[in-house]
Amino acid sequence: MGGTLEASAFLRAVPRACAIIDSATQKRCKQMHDVPDEIKYLTRDIVDYISVSCGASQQVASESQTQGGTSESVSYSVPTTDERTTHIDDLIYDYLHTVTNDNGTPLLYRGCCD
Repeated sequence: MGGTLEASAFLRAVPRACAIIDSATQKRCKQMHDVPDEIKYLTRDIVDYISVSCGASQQVASESQTQGGTSESVSYSVPTTDERTTHIDDLIYDYLHTVTNDNGTPLLYRGCCD
């Protein structure tokens, strides 16, 4: 799907990403006959983000180097739970804010369950 993970790591993380999407869409995606590409791409991006933000690889916050005196400094940042949640919520909105299910109900509709 164009992500950065190996296939086995991706497949292990997909159920978690799907659970996040199901929660945000009140499981409207599961009931769709044809899954739109936006949901597939969203799944890929959530899996990639989870793998990075939960320690599969660390994000470099700053890096400095000196050659003559041989000095090297690297610091890593790990997003807080709130930052991870906000980022995932933003991804969900970016991908799904215009997508509707087979009945024409927006996937992110927050009214009564249908």
